[in-house]
Amino acid sequence: MSVVLAVTAAEVFKYIGYVIVALLALMAMIVVHELGHYTAGKLLGFKIDEFAIGFGPKIFKHKSKKTGELFSIRPLPIGGFCAFHGEDEEGALLDENGQRVLDEKGNIVKDPDAFNNQPAWKRLIVQFAGAFMNFISAIFIITIFFAAYGQILPTIVGTHYSGIETDGAGFLQEGDVILNINGRQINIMLQEDLDKAFAKLGDSAKFKVMRNGKRVTVTASKRYYSPFEEGDLIAAINGEALPAPVPYTELDKYAPEDPNAEITLSVVRYDEDGDIVESSSATVRKGENPADPDGFYSYGFGITRSVARAKLPFFLALGRSFGFSFFIVFKILASLGALITGKIGVEAAGGTITTIGVMAKVSATGFDSFLYVVAIISANLAVMNLLPFPALDGSRMLFTLIEIIFRKPVPRKIEAVIHTVGLILLLVLAVFLDIFHLVRA
Repeated sequence: MSVVLAVTAAEVFKYIGYVIVALLALMAMIVVHELGHYTAGKLLGFKIDEFAIGFGPKIFKHKSKKTGELFSIRPLPIGGFCAFHGEDEEGALLDENGQRVLDEKGNIVKDPDAFNNQPAWKRLIVQFAGAFMNFISAIFIITIFFAAYGQILPTIVGTHYSGIETDGAGFLQEGDVILNINGRQINIMLQEDLDKAFAKLGDSAKFKVMRNGKRVTVTASKRYYSPFEEGDLIAAINGEALPAPVPYTELDKYAPEDPNAEITLSVVRYDEDGDIVESSSATVRKGENPADPDGFYSYGFGITRSVARAKLPFFLALGRSFGFSFFIVFKILASLGALITGKIGVEAAGGTITTIGVMAKVSATGFDSFLYVVAIISANLAVMNLLPFPALDGSRMLFTLIEIIFRKPVPRKIEAVIHTVGLILLLVLAVFLDIFHLVRA
């Protein structure tokens, strides 16, 4: 019993360690975000009252004698802020007692250092800088990931050129890693991304591949070919499993009666020891090849593709990281749209605790997976903060744009109330989503 308890305790402490790592990673992403605001503010001459890491009461603080800026660390590692002078106020100059200073005519004197009294274009840059830094950090992490661990890309694991008529076009080779198709960068996160990359290709396409460490461009044409090799067995037809796998030579017995029907097959290949060496799908039609009207043939590039990680040279990884980052942004926006329209359920979303839990679980699978998720969440922070929802940077940018367009700001008190209500709603939503996930677990 004591041994079992010791093992259980070890597992618990190990998971706690992963949670701490996840917290620190999330904290780092938030600090990067706020550092974006801070850096832009300093470069543009804004006065900053405090830069805080974490929420709650101050457990450490340091005030600069030169600038008067306060740096603080707080105990709750789920946030942080960069407090600009007069950010949520009307910009009035205050005396030592916190009262508004009036001029000789009784008018309110504006504080030249107040955030809201700075030019609107400067404020717009500062508001955008946080999300921009998250996006830049995502690019940096993705570059490291692609160079150290590899990008998930379509890889050719087999070719079927038997009986194919050559028309002078190039051939794709086994082991080729596909980088671009028709000049478009290929990015893979889900199986559907791989399918879409090949779905609408014409009779020929230009492939940029990585072959033996070198980048090669191949213009390949579709041809009639047999996707089978001697000994291949068919395990399923049009998604329905057969009672037992049958040789592909007996396909005629199981094919639909319509001779022009397209048939999707699950093909299994065994080695000499009876172990499965390859399982793939193939789409065939009878009589597709004019040279062999009685056989079953496919029409395509004559390849069997899979996905695998391919390590990239640093500068190639850097270049592709931009396209992949925008790909992530597109995926996030598509998922958000599907969530709003009800195409996906609320179980696909989560609050802070859920995010930390996911990161902790991923940490247990390896540093590479953890790094990958950190990059995605960093890009996610950039996108979410630019949404025009009250309390988020996107909403503050919207109010600034309204001020630029109409040459008059929305009353600061009204804007402050809107952001406060938005912040409360965001907190309530985050708590609801976390409780929802806990109840479902």
